[in-house]
Amino acid sequence: MSLPDPLVSLNDKMDTLIKIQAALAIKGMATQRDKIAFLYGAGLGPTYIANLLGIAPSTVSATMAKYKKSAAGKGVGADE
Repeated sequence: MSLPDPLVSLNDKMDTLIKIQAALAIKGMATQRDKIAFLYGAGLGPTYIANLLGIAPSTVSATMAKYKKSAAGKGVGADE
């Protein structure tokens, strides 16, 4: 099922705004891990994050798995 033309246009514009906001939000972050954790915590999925950062979705998933394991070992919620 495809979206009607006005909805496709609106969806494209929203996607562009999300990418701009995400780029601004992670601009000062030093590590790729920090960027991935932030974007993931903001509700973006691995494929979307991978496209933003120019990396493979599997890299995002592996990074988040390590982050969650590390956070769990420290007694900190992975969402924090």
